Amino acid sequence: MKKVLVLTKYYHPIRNGLSDHTVYMANLLREGSYTVSVICEEADSRRQPEQAAEADRVSVHPYRGYRELFRVFSRVCRTERPDVVLFQYVPHMWGQGGVAPIASLLPLWIGLRFRVPVIAYLHELFMDWSAKPKGFLLALCHRLQLAMIGLSSRSLIITNNKRERLLKRGPWSRKVHRIPGGNVSGRKEDHLRKPYYSYPYLTWFGTISALQRLDQLAHAFAGLAAQRPDVRLVLIGGFDPSSPRMVALRKLAADHGVEDRLVIRGFVEDDELSDTLYGSLANVYVEASGPSGRRGVIAAYLRSGRPIIAIDGSETDADFRHGDNVYLVNDGDAAALSEAMLRVCTDDGLRRQLERGARKLYKETYSDGAILHKLKQVLESV
Repeated sequence: MKKVLVLTKYYHPIRNGLSDHTVYMANLLREGSYTVSVICEEADSRRQPEQAAEADRVSVHPYRGYRELFRVFSRVCRTERPDVVLFQYVPHMWGQGGVAPIASLLPLWIGLRFRVPVIAYLHELFMDWSAKPKGFLLALCHRLQLAMIGLSSRSLIITNNKRERLLKRGPWSRKVHRIPGGNVSGRKEDHLRKPYYSYPYLTWFGTISALQRLDQLAHAFAGLAAQRPDVRLVLIGGFDPSSPRMVALRKLAADHGVEDRLVIRGFVEDDELSDTLYGSLANVYVEASGPSGRRGVIAAYLRSGRPIIAIDGSETDADFRHGDNVYLVNDGDAAALSEAMLRVCTDDGLRRQLERGARKLYKETYSDGAILHKLKQVLESV
């Protein structure tokens, strides 16, 4: 039985995208008959009971600061002798502004000191170049860190096609493997799901960021509401319903006369999320980057088996084919987004095709079984 040591910044009971993904990876590996240990930053010792039970399924070794990280890692390597290290790399979580030179040297140190191969899971790569001195230096630093990790790691895991193509241009092209982030949220068993609302609705699930085209979504929904006054728009995810962005969105909806058909929930428990996505006429993705394996939202959408309407962005994976498993629209075209909503709501044939395509793509690429199969291939190759 191969022993996998996961080195990460965060793990439960700390709750964020990285900690949730690390728990997901640990559980998958255990299902694949691997022995799993986790080294993570120490959190508050007071845990919620369910979080404690989930985290205690694996051997967890906390640390405080880099100095203790080196001591803890050395001790774990002596006592547990892992066969491989899975390094969860998110630059801005390892250092302020993503400047994390010590973290970028960890694969080199592990390889030289302990002769243990490192697989780097690259959730982020680097900032774009900027004409401003600070932005330029940050972008340069990020690229130097990535180069160090790329050269000293045995394999590199990336989540979407665009980043896969980008990394394969470098000297480590044979090390690069694409594995989507996986179904981290919306995990309620399929046979237990039921529509959460009694009325027809569309769902947007996500977090607030500069790339989220929420104003475009509101304009598009107003166009749909003029022809389908029975349909509502539900917004759920990791955001505060009273945040300035949501207040502005409510005002925009009020200007269009559809404020009463906007349901802003914010964060919900996983069962409610699963039921909401399952009962939706369609799930809408309006992040400008486009649907890809980089976002856990996409896996949750696909698992729900409902049609996906999405902006076609620069990171849209080749797996997503318009009219087959997703309905794609151009960024900035609210009229096209509104038309897509109307078509999916009224065209039963199109809706069934998109549902079949979503379920097929989930099973083949985004399901736990598909992710574990690809992960095993990478682990066994080292």
